[in-house]
This record gives sequence, C-alpha cells and structure tokens, in this order.
Amino acid sequence: MRAMLIAVLALAGACASPQQQAEPAPANASLAQSIRADLAALERAFAAPGVVAAGLGEAADFGDGLIIRPLELIEDSRCPANVQCVWAGRLRLRADVDGAVRELTLGETLETPRGTFLFAVASPGAWAQWPEAEVARPAYRFGFRRA
Repeated sequence: MRAMLIAVLALAGACASPQQQAEPAPANASLAQSIRADLAALERAFAAPGVVAAGLGEAADFGDGLIIRPLELIEDSRCPANVQCVWAGRLRLRADVDGAVRELTLGETLETPRGTFLFAVASPGAWAQWPEAEVARPAYRFGFRRA
C-alpha cells in the first residue's frame, strides 16, 4: 500500500513538472511565439535554486562528488504542447550517475550512495511542429536537483 502511495505521489509530481505546466500562450500567438514562451519558462526552471544542468556528454556536478553525465537520449515520447494526447508520454535518458550507468526518467527520483536526486527539467519541450526558420531548435539540456 505504501509503495502505491509513493507511486501516486511521484506521478503527481511528474505531472506538475515545469515543462508539463508551461504557461499557455494567448490564442492569437503564433507557433514561434508559443515555442519562445515555452523555452523562456524552461530557462526559468533551469535557473531555479538547486538545479544543476548538463547537455549530452556534459557533467552536472553537484560539488560534493556526485556527478551526473547524460550519455544518450533513449526516448522522448512526451505529448507535444500543441496537441491533445491520451498519454502524457515520457523522456528517458541513459546517464552515468556517480560512475554507474543508469536509466533516468523525467519527473522521477533516483537513489544514489550520495543521496536522492530528481530529474527535474528537460529542454526543449515537446512540440508537434517546430518552425526552424523562426526559432532555432536548441540542443537537449537536462536539469537535476536533490530531492
């Protein structure tokens, strides 16, 4: 029963993650404006206290010996912001966590010998279409924080 409660709370936390709750753009906003607003909201999430970010192959160093190095994007099936989906989807990442290769899922926590951390934010957000001519698609970045 306790495990079920923890799973429900973790799911609720994942649904409340910044990239899932980006502020909707006004109805008359263009797709490019909406994407720019989403990218700005994600930048604010990366700037939140305690968030340590890294791109693929880079190190997110917590300063106390804990290093998370994203190695490979396994899956990004998140529901695009401009589409209605039955399933929210997920973003999974293979990463070197403190010397061990682990699989991480956006919105979930992971126990390590150096403590628990949350895979808190990922950019860019999911969009069904991306007007590359108007908004350059940034490389993936991932934000982690202690849970």
